[in-house]
Amino acid sequence: MKKRTSRWLAFALGLLLTVGLAGCGGKQQAKADTPVKITYWHRMTGSWDKAQQKLIDEFNQSQKDYKVVATSQGSYDALQQKLMAAAKSKTLPVMAQAPYTNIGDYVKNDFLIPWDSQMLDGANKLSASAKADIFPSFLAAGKYEGKYYGLPYSVSTQVLFYNQDLMTKYNLTLPKTWADLQAMGPKLKAAGLGVIATDQSYDVQLEGMAKQAGHQLITPAKKANLNAPTTLQAVDTILNMRKEGYLVTAGNDYYFDVAFTQGKTVFGIGSSSSIGSVQSEAPKSMHWGTAIIPSFANGSTAAPLNGNDNVLFKGATKQQQAGAWAFQKFLLKQANTAQWAIKSGYVPVTRSGLASAAYQKYLKANPTFKAAGEAADDAFASTVFAGYGDYRNDLMDTVDVTVTKGTAGKTAFDALQQQTEKILKAN
Repeated sequence: MKKRTSRWLAFALGLLLTVGLAGCGGKQQAKADTPVKITYWHRMTGSWDKAQQKLIDEFNQSQKDYKVVATSQGSYDALQQKLMAAAKSKTLPVMAQAPYTNIGDYVKNDFLIPWDSQMLDGANKLSASAKADIFPSFLAAGKYEGKYYGLPYSVSTQVLFYNQDLMTKYNLTLPKTWADLQAMGPKLKAAGLGVIATDQSYDVQLEGMAKQAGHQLITPAKKANLNAPTTLQAVDTILNMRKEGYLVTAGNDYYFDVAFTQGKTVFGIGSSSSIGSVQSEAPKSMHWGTAIIPSFANGSTAAPLNGNDNVLFKGATKQQQAGAWAFQKFLLKQANTAQWAIKSGYVPVTRSGLASAAYQKYLKANPTFKAAGEAADDAFASTVFAGYGDYRNDLMDTVDVTVTKGTAGKTAFDALQQQTEKILKAN
């Protein structure tokens, strides 16, 4: 199974524990009339890169003190590799995009400067109303050990995709619960269809279902609930539905959208960032939409967030830190959160951006994005901790053995519980 987090990450981070980061940002001295250079590494490509560069150009033209110079690394893996190499050679950028789950390892290795001194203090701090405007779960994702090491930028939520044509043909309504999905199974199986498609790994769905049932997989107090009864109930639900042919996990294509757009299932579940892919892959004749995900327990539709935050690296001068914050604050303006969401397909990170006339006009023309914003209030951040990369790899392996080798859920997740407790204890 393809790994989202490479195993070399934890090893590389360990090697860099004692690396000095004084070279961050390159040469710091500049002429008085030269804007302070803010190097910014990211993973955006294609239309996302162009849309982001437009925002950067607007920021650079809006003032004369700072100039953001962005470099695309092409992917999260490539960006991570470049950051590790830059830390070793003392050439880290001033700021970069990073999955918020990387923050624990970054802090352990003394890579980051928290945003607190810029965001919460000083003449250019974020006002109380502006801070409250950010969706709470989005802001909480970058908070680690009481400090804001990451600030939200490109955030996606979990949504349910539905094929309206197949729903009409088989007289189905949108499922409110996982039990509703199971009840559709016999009829659709008889017609040669699956009920719902997921990505190759069901880990994201499992994390949401476990939270809905009352136990987060890893709690903020760093307690693992990987073999708790509620977790195992969710695992067994997924595996039983898969065994019956009701639930289809992706193959080498990795994501749910292939089976869904080919009409092999009536529903799909995945990141709202997949909406663009479904738009490009689905036949023009196919009528489809998105909705809030079904609840597994307690009427909750909570699901973990995906995407990236902006982080600030040690070694940046005071001027560069001020410039990085000025840029980040610019990105949090209502118009800019709306503009970035419209151009990228991510969810606006502020309530005002979501409610803005520009974004609401966009939703009228593109209603498939509506559910992504509606899911924001019920979304939650995965617990961040040092060693998360190792845990993530182990979780993916555990999911893999239940799918490809038929290992019983309890057997696999009992082993994962033991492995994870060791990681938590070591960190």
